Amino acid sequence: MAGLNIPRAHSNTWYDNLAKVQQGYYYPWRSIVGDRNGEQAFIDLVMEHLTPDTRVLEVGCGHGDLALQLAPHCALITAYDRVQSYIDIANRNKETAGIDNVNYLCYDMLAPALDEPVLPVEAKSVDLVIGRRAPLHWIEDARRACRPGATLIELNPMEEPIPAWSSKLPARLHYENSGRHTGTGSIQDSVENRLHQSGLTLHSGWGFNVPEIFPEPKSLYTMLSWGLPVDEIPTYEDLEIRLSGVFERYGDDLGITLRHCRFLWKTVL
Repeated sequence: MAGLNIPRAHSNTWYDNLAKVQQGYYYPWRSIVGDRNGEQAFIDLVMEHLTPDTRVLEVGCGHGDLALQLAPHCALITAYDRVQSYIDIANRNKETAGIDNVNYLCYDMLAPALDEPVLPVEAKSVDLVIGRRAPLHWIEDARRACRPGATLIELNPMEEPIPAWSSKLPARLHYENSGRHTGTGSIQDSVENRLHQSGLTLHSGWGFNVPEIFPEPKSLYTMLSWGLPVDEIPTYEDLEIRLSGVFERYGDDLGITLRHCRFLWKTVL
């Protein structure tokens, strides 16, 4: 990415730009994801740990849809995100749904004003910490925030191969620069290293690797340009012929297939 004037995917600048171009945090492209892809396994695992007395902390909650889904099954959910517009959407949806046991906070755990990363809850106040496609830096403060016997559960995007067609597109739209790509390092190693540094160990981990099919060029362009400043990248019309060529050379009757990879993990304090 040297010399490219585009934000690093999932940096604060990238998230701030994304918040300007779409309402809420979601994948805007059209694709077909294979069964047993990890998303439902995450929900099922979280549900196993919810009781009417459970107090939950959700890390990186985006626009808050997961907390509203889980709220009827627990005592309280505190959910935070650093993007104010996401929290505004979450609070509006909470009011519409008439749910009163979810607290949304706009909070940046890595804000320069903080001497060290601190979760926005009192000590020994949480029974379950969850994150769906969330960062990992919160692990550092988990022992302080959680009650003895608490559980940590997170679903993380997992490393996947860079497709052969990536280099056929302009550098600004190379797959490895996109928000969907999560890098080449091992997410399991990253999780276990973070846990080890915090005096914790992995209880269980599950990997998921299924196909994700992009049926037409516009969907692929939407994915590659997700979160990037529109004035820094070619338009779809500029690239339509080249993208169609990618589909003809590298696709099949269904479209272009990428790998949809997830790592689901659990730790018990």
